[in-house]
Amino acid sequence: MNDNNTDKQTFLYQLLIDRRYRIARHVLLLIAVAATSLNQNIYTFGVKAGLLGNQIYWAGFCTLLSYIIVGYLHLFLLVPKLLMKKKYAAYIACSLTSVVLIILLRYLQEYWIFTSSGIPPIRNSYFNIVSILDSLSDLMLNMICMTGISMTVLLKHWMIENRRVSQLERKQIQSEVDNLKEQVNPSLLFNTLNRTAVLSKSEPQKAADMVLRLSQLLRYQLYDGARDKVLLNSEMTFLSNYLALEKFYSDTFDYQIISGNELNGVLIPPLLLVPIIQYALKRVVNQVGRPSLLLQTGHEGQQINISCRFDDSTEDNPKELDGVKTRLELLYPDNYTLSITQDKHSATCTITLKLNTHD
Repeated sequence: MNDNNTDKQTFLYQLLIDRRYRIARHVLLLIAVAATSLNQNIYTFGVKAGLLGNQIYWAGFCTLLSYIIVGYLHLFLLVPKLLMKKKYAAYIACSLTSVVLIILLRYLQEYWIFTSSGIPPIRNSYFNIVSILDSLSDLMLNMICMTGISMTVLLKHWMIENRRVSQLERKQIQSEVDNLKEQVNPSLLFNTLNRTAVLSKSEPQKAADMVLRLSQLLRYQLYDGARDKVLLNSEMTFLSNYLALEKFYSDTFDYQIISGNELNGVLIPPLLLVPIIQYALKRVVNQVGRPSLLLQTGHEGQQINISCRFDDSTEDNPKELDGVKTRLELLYPDNYTLSITQDKHSATCTITLKLNTHD
């Protein structure tokens, strides 16, 4: 698993959080503020806008400047210093104060422009019911605009935090998976080396074969075990070498591996089946006679089945397979089954995986 999927987000997602689009975000904010201030001036001066000459442009510039100042005051001061620190009462009070100041500034500007130009003002009074309702409407509209700026900042922080948490979760899961992949029993290495030392003089060819298989096993564990996925056939070859080494050390059981050619190209997580083989061997070595072990793979539609059947008549609580279940849950959530069945003479551990669902 890697973080590539984290970077493959929608353009809107990137626009909100990526530093490359920081200028674009500010340009969009300025466009929105300019549109709002223009609408305010058109509504304020109405049909008399043509009589005011250049003063209408100064009025528009002052309105735009006031909105920019208050907007960036929210963006860089009120939101990070108050809202993000859960000082809600102080944030609401400061927001209301800034919006009221904008409205008062606009009324002063309107009064000054009409008075200095000698044009009768649109309003007869600033204290009648119509003006008061208009002021309340302006207050609500401006509060919605400022709240929109705040919500955008909160959304950006939430998305950044969510991405950070997701990356930490992925790293934690990857760490757990890496730990689970290192479950190859180290006693096999020591037993093999000890057995090789004993056989090096009496049966040198057998000792050489053991060393060769051990080198193949270690190479697979060191290199292929570090991958996210490996070929199922490679995993089966690794298990064949593993069982051969166990048989070299303790020739008290027989084994057989059956893997069909129809599964060529199928990928699975590396070292997934080692704990199952270790569990089966632990059960097999305690049997009388000459028990056998059968590892078999097959497929049904979009599912692959991997089963390990071994001679054993005793019932057991396989806690050794908890790690396999944990790893399957991490890599194939809701896309796997792990079952253990028991009869009078044998036990079977079966894993079913849905193809193309390994993250």
